[in-house]
Amino acid sequence: MLSRAPRRIGAFPPRLPLQYRQSTTRSFLTNSRPGAGIKDGRPHVSQTLNRYPQSQNRSLSFAQRMKLGFREASKGIWRKNPILLPFALLSVAGATAFFAYVTYIRLTRIEPVFHKFPPEVADALRTAIYYTEIDMDPQRALDSYKLALRTALAHGMHPYSDEVLGIRLQVALMLEKAGLIKQATQVLERTKAESLKWVDEGRKNKAIADKELAGKTETIEINDPEVLEEQQKQRDLEEYEERQRDKTLKKIVGMGMKLAELYAGDYMQDEKKAEAAQIAAVELCLKEMKRRQDLGLPVGGVNEDNDAWLNLSEIATALTELGTTYINQEKYELSIPLFMQALGMVKQVDGDATTCKQVVLLNNVATAMAGRAQQPIRPSKENPVTREQLIESAKKWAQMAIDVAAKVQPPVRDEDCDVSCVVATYNLGELAELQDKRDLAEKYYQDAKALAKGIGFDDGIDMADTALKRIGKK
Repeated sequence: MLSRAPRRIGAFPPRLPLQYRQSTTRSFLTNSRPGAGIKDGRPHVSQTLNRYPQSQNRSLSFAQRMKLGFREASKGIWRKNPILLPFALLSVAGATAFFAYVTYIRLTRIEPVFHKFPPEVADALRTAIYYTEIDMDPQRALDSYKLALRTALAHGMHPYSDEVLGIRLQVALMLEKAGLIKQATQVLERTKAESLKWVDEGRKNKAIADKELAGKTETIEINDPEVLEEQQKQRDLEEYEERQRDKTLKKIVGMGMKLAELYAGDYMQDEKKAEAAQIAAVELCLKEMKRRQDLGLPVGGVNEDNDAWLNLSEIATALTELGTTYINQEKYELSIPLFMQALGMVKQVDGDATTCKQVVLLNNVATAMAGRAQQPIRPSKENPVTREQLIESAKKWAQMAIDVAAKVQPPVRDEDCDVSCVVATYNLGELAELQDKRDLAEKYYQDAKALAKGIGFDDGIDMADTALKRIGKK
């Protein structure tokens, strides 16, 4: 009630004597003479409006005036601008989202890596990454990457440092994003060849230097500080390059795996080159493992944070991918030893724990054996295994995969475990079918279908349905 009082006062002022109202108006609101607004005994309209005292009018704050103005301006705005206004709002929202995206990319992908580069190199890289991540322009991005490489080498950065090699690999990634797959493979092949040559030459030179040093029997004492400082710099450089050779070799393996992926992709579809790239990567891993064993160096670290050389998990991944390629090519006899070797490495990393990686590899061995059992087998002195023995071995590996998967519980358990269980159960059905055990095979196929439905694995459902139809026709 009290809040409404001012509105009533402003709208309906109390009636005052006419003489009082006129005198108030004359003294405060007008400078006219008394009676100036009266004609024929009646007050003029303007003076009638001015008879109310100014103190009775309600004053509005700045915020209230703005609110009223906005309300007046917004009346009918949607009706007057049914197309322009929504378009303007969408434009503002789009510009805000784009600005937020650019800021996010800059803070998360661009700025963290620039502190390792000289300012001139960083500026060129910012431009290159802008034309890679924000506004894709392969030619401008490539020009900026080339400028960054030239500037980095001019500033004395090591040509095979993590930073400089990273720029070269980023060029390949940019070309892949732009859909220039062939050009990306060319960059990777050239970078891989040059890096491998640098590693081999560096190790040969080090071996020669070590041999010469071992043949020297006399030692000369040097006290010159400048000479000692120069010798220390040389030793530091040799140690740095030795570490970089290990890191570069790790990157070379990664380049090989990436090349295999690009060659086998939809654009190139070159299975021979993909297989050759994978074989080269695996052979490099095994060769380096042997070299380290001979020198008494760590063969492959269990710690995944160590980036000096490939850890066992990464080597196992390379072996597994090559084994999978052989399965796709139905070269089962070549895939089996790769999967077994990878399984040994994974178990060494996991220790006493059971993981889904083990389940996947166990199932891969069973799949390879099941596939091999369906091919013609001619036992020989080198390979005396019969078809029936191979089937029994495959059954054991498939059942082992199912048993190990049962021990893996969430949150460690993931989709790989579930899919491997479906495939292992299906493999048991195929093996039973090979032994003419139709009832047992049908049971395994039904179980595989139920498991596939439970996890939404459509391919597993289709495989089981096809197998059940096949059995029904027999």
